[in-house]
Amino acid sequence: MRQSPDTPITALIDSTPRYNLGESMGRDLTVAELGPGDLAGVSLGYGTSPGDPALRMLVAARLDVPGDQILITSGAAAALFLASLLQGDGETVVGVPCYPPTFDALQGTGARIVTVRSRFEDGYRMDLDAFADALSPRTQLVTVASPQNPSGVLITQDAIDQMLASMGRRCPGAFLLIDETFREASYAGTPPAASYAGKSPRVLTCGSLSKAYGTPGLRIGWLTVPDPELREQLRRAKFNSALSCGAVDEFLASAALSRADELLAERGTLLAQARDIVQRWVKEQDGQVHWIPPDAGAICCVRLAPAMDPERFHAELSRRQTLVARGPWFHDGPDVFRLGFAYEPLDRLELALDEISQALRLI
Repeated sequence: MRQSPDTPITALIDSTPRYNLGESMGRDLTVAELGPGDLAGVSLGYGTSPGDPALRMLVAARLDVPGDQILITSGAAAALFLASLLQGDGETVVGVPCYPPTFDALQGTGARIVTVRSRFEDGYRMDLDAFADALSPRTQLVTVASPQNPSGVLITQDAIDQMLASMGRRCPGAFLLIDETFREASYAGTPPAASYAGKSPRVLTCGSLSKAYGTPGLRIGWLTVPDPELREQLRRAKFNSALSCGAVDEFLASAALSRADELLAERGTLLAQARDIVQRWVKEQDGQVHWIPPDAGAICCVRLAPAMDPERFHAELSRRQTLVARGPWFHDGPDVFRLGFAYEPLDRLELALDEISQALRLI
């Protein structure tokens, strides 16, 4: 496997490394594990443009919002794309580092993008003064993630309140989109953070079954939209771009959400065990790497010590066929990488971390 500095993030699904610490979720579930019932009886006709009513109610119940606020989408990626249409001829403020398709979707629609950077040295907490300065009367959309991808760090309720207050002063017509894709991927014994869905008419949220549930192949996500007129506008946009989501995907998504607490509890135990392994590993590296402990998710950000050469490090990892997600893919620094710690089984995670340790010793 060849991994160059400009390798696109598509390498995370298109490459086959020996050890995959680049993936952002735990292991994939199978259809059999979902226990979906009569899959053979599912009609393969078109679904509805808002999404299957029963599925929407299951999502709504987990977010504590009315079902009519839910628009089912083809993964969170489609939700992010639909929201990108809201920027019109104005500006969009984006919190970075961020999930690359968020940025790419905005660029693809010709958006004028203003970024607000969170930094490793600040624990990836947003500078709220810098955020306020990035806003203007031209701002139509603000997009952030909580937990953030790639760091797994949550945005606090107080920070969201301050962001909305700044938007109310400088761009009162703008919408705040909060990507909550990793929200339910909490660790054993720790309940998920509350969703921001429905907390304000100006707040939209999106999520999916991909990361917390381990079913990215279903391509089922959602967008919460409190305003009925805006929701109808986005529903039409979905209809004209995709008609509906797949009937089988929606059926299996309902099966997963019907067993959500059970599935998440099992995965939360594994996430906690894997995070503890990474924590011990970082302590054993004698200051060669540092990390930001994540609040949720199967990911964290690791930074090389200043004496380490990022290019030599990644070249050595490539030679060892060990994949991590490089910081620049997320608009972060070259000395930072995202470490996915729950995709590999725990024994292979330890072997993969040992490969990283050996690479560190050689640079």
